[in-house]
Amino acid sequence: MAGFSVPKKKFRKSVDRHRVRRLLAEAWRTRKGPIITAMPEGRSVHVFLIATTTELPDFAQVAGAMDQVVEKLLTIVQKPAHA
Repeated sequence: MAGFSVPKKKFRKSVDRHRVRRLLAEAWRTRKGPIITAMPEGRSVHVFLIATTTELPDFAQVAGAMDQVVEKLLTIVQKPAHA
């Protein structure tokens, strides 16, 4: 599961907030595959991403940041569960 937040203080226009949220959602959708396949049986991951930039990003910027997020999540997911 994933959630996305774009603060009104960072993007005053709702059109901009919705665009950033759509970019985040699309970047997550296209890059979540490795996390889903690496997930051990009986475990799940919940992710909530918050946009912290003040400039309107393009998809390449969001995709690059999402790649970094996925790499970090993969290291967490592949750790053995605590008993």
